[in-house]
Amino acid sequence: MAVAARAKELKHAAWLGRKRVLEAADRVAGSVRDQVFAVQTRLAPPTYAEGDYPDSFVDRSPKVTSEVAEEPLPRRVFCLWTGDNALTPNRAEALEQLREESPSLEVVLVTPDNLADWIAPDAPLPDAYWSLSFVHRSDFLRSYLMHHHGGGYADIKRDYGDLAPCFDRLAGRPDQWLLGYPERSAQDVSDEPGSIYRSLQVHHRRLPANGAFISRRSTPLTAEWFAEVSRRLDTFAPRLTQAPGNVLGDNPGYPVPWGAMQGATFQPACLKYIERVMVDERLRPSLTDYR
Repeated sequence: MAVAARAKELKHAAWLGRKRVLEAADRVAGSVRDQVFAVQTRLAPPTYAEGDYPDSFVDRSPKVTSEVAEEPLPRRVFCLWTGDNALTPNRAEALEQLREESPSLEVVLVTPDNLADWIAPDAPLPDAYWSLSFVHRSDFLRSYLMHHHGGGYADIKRDYGDLAPCFDRLAGRPDQWLLGYPERSAQDVSDEPGSIYRSLQVHHRRLPANGAFISRRSTPLTAEWFAEVSRRLDTFAPRLTQAPGNVLGDNPGYPVPWGAMQGATFQPACLKYIERVMVDERLRPSLTDYR
């Protein structure tokens, strides 16, 4: 019995050793890739011209180059909880921490109970919204709220700190439309298929990640982002009727890929209008034990 137990321990130790070696190799490879992409970005700063990505939605409409009317930036942060399930203890703690650490900002938790308060009279929610997974409902609402209301969006996660300085930075730059924290790795960008994917990877440090951002309302960037999210929802609608989503959208038959409604729409739109986008590390939350 003791021999068998010892053999099991040795086997597990060997497995852990191999796992650590592979993880270390992956970190080294990722670091090398990021250095290569950093050099590429310096040699070829991110730009966009009509026809650059003919297989992407960003090429469906001309890029708007005119200035937009300056409006006050709402000092409001939207957090989303889109299902009828209760906030987990970790999420409730993170929400309270965000409110405590950003006392000068209004932190609004949007739930099914108060969602109607934020729906614009001329832009009702599509019926198919209610068939989305809870995660994809959040993805839809991010674009909806940023386009129709503006302000901030934040995943319910810990350790943001005071977000007021990030609002101040964007508010002080009327020529800029959106501010977010940068992607850390080329492997973290949306895996939107087609010719734009490589550019998203190369310029990942100039692209905002999906977990928190601040945006002016009704800019060309938010308009094109929200229009594409809406178009995709229309496309998925018939299949959603047959297989509505659960919490995560991992139930059999559910038709919406994980990143299709957020990263695959948000980051290409940001790349198109990259000269209107700022990144700021201060907006980055903790990704540890947040659920």
